[in-house]
Amino acid sequence: MTASVADLLDRLHAHAFAISNLTTRPSEDRWRAQAVVWPRLALATMRAMNNVPQGSATNQELILVDSILQPIARNEWFLSVSEAAPVPNVPPDKRLVDMVRVLGGLADLLSLGLKGVVSDPAATLGLRANLLSPVMVAANWSLATAPDVPRNMNPRRHLQLVSGIGAAFAFIPPALRPGQYDDIAAVPHSENSLDAAIHNWLDAAKDALATRKGLSGMTLQTIAADLSVVCAAAAATTNAAIALDQLAEDRGRPVVEAITDANARWREASRWPQTIYLGGVRDTGLADASTYLRQTVVETLREGRAWAEPQGIARRMPGQDLLAVARRAMHAAADAGEQQHAAVTNLFWGKDRVMIASRALEGATYMNKVVFTARRRSDWIPMPRCEPTGLEVYRAATNASNATFIARQLAVATAKPSVSPLEPASPAAVDFTQGRIAAPETTAPSLSIERLTKEPPFGMGTGGPEQPSLGPDFAR
Repeated sequence: MTASVADLLDRLHAHAFAISNLTTRPSEDRWRAQAVVWPRLALATMRAMNNVPQGSATNQELILVDSILQPIARNEWFLSVSEAAPVPNVPPDKRLVDMVRVLGGLADLLSLGLKGVVSDPAATLGLRANLLSPVMVAANWSLATAPDVPRNMNPRRHLQLVSGIGAAFAFIPPALRPGQYDDIAAVPHSENSLDAAIHNWLDAAKDALATRKGLSGMTLQTIAADLSVVCAAAAATTNAAIALDQLAEDRGRPVVEAITDANARWREASRWPQTIYLGGVRDTGLADASTYLRQTVVETLREGRAWAEPQGIARRMPGQDLLAVARRAMHAAADAGEQQHAAVTNLFWGKDRVMIASRALEGATYMNKVVFTARRRSDWIPMPRCEPTGLEVYRAATNASNATFIARQLAVATAKPSVSPLEPASPAAVDFTQGRIAAPETTAPSLSIERLTKEPPFGMGTGGPEQPSLGPDFAR
């Protein structure tokens, strides 16, 4: 099953919220079970934070987080080695181990990055908030579990620092945290989905363009035609998201129009004149991937000779974010389009040469004895650099690549939140909003929030604020 950054964040925050609802009391055994996991938890958090694409104004925040987590990751938060040693017959805490695994998966996914996408400071800040807010809950839980004795004083201070920096990021409202990096995903090759079909096709297209057996015109035309299919699939998926109210009409319609334009440009770029010839061989791997891509698009998005209804598309893609699928499709299209355009540029302007039918040569400047001899024999000759036929093929590929880049940028913009910032919230407790750990949205806590404030891990041994008591009224 395809696992994206957003999916793993959902799992991480669900683990943290489950921890926040546990009744906890100081226990030496439980504290040791948690303490032995914290170095791995801190290291996984640092890896995930460091793999978040850097924004222009967020480096100081990363330095601060690293300075807090590094002593724990190096297991230097205990005053002596004997205190940090695991207690026999006390297994590591399973809940924290689960969080370590999810954070490790997030770090691996974020290391993939998004090629060709400019780093967004707002998206970077929101992603860091989503990473640190659950770690804050884990720190509060361990603080509530650790007995308040002298040997635990130093570890408790480190955990209080972790809780403090996490609380600062938890104040960012969940509605403002989504961003372009949530779409990064690990797609299994064997999965029967549109994501997997596009992913496999992208790998086959890259291999075909990088072949040493010689690039063929059929390969370039097939990739261009497949790119039009990928753009059409992205446009249909975005249209379905608009119809299902997953994206506002005013934000989604320009995206659909831009993707549709890219689709038309690639269809034009796939039509090569019959007078051009390349000496390469046909790539069977690309042919198979192209066939599977088209079959998957038909089964997932088509109904007869028309596009399927939005509800039908949603039923065929259960549990998948339609907009995320469309954005990943445009990332793949932009990547393949860039490499296809580079290959065409190298053919017409680099060391590689294209053959043209001598009778189709239009430029009179190149008419010489060799050309006239070839025209009499109907032979193929190397195409001159500025031959109009070659210029048209190159111009079509350039226009298609540029249109795809613009469409990808507009599609990425739909990952940004469309809401305005909320008012600052009270730090009295945490809330679980839109599947994310966050500070509460109102200054007056609800009953469930009051319970979280009074019960551990937020009200026991954490140094958190207490509920204010009402004093008597004094007449002025």
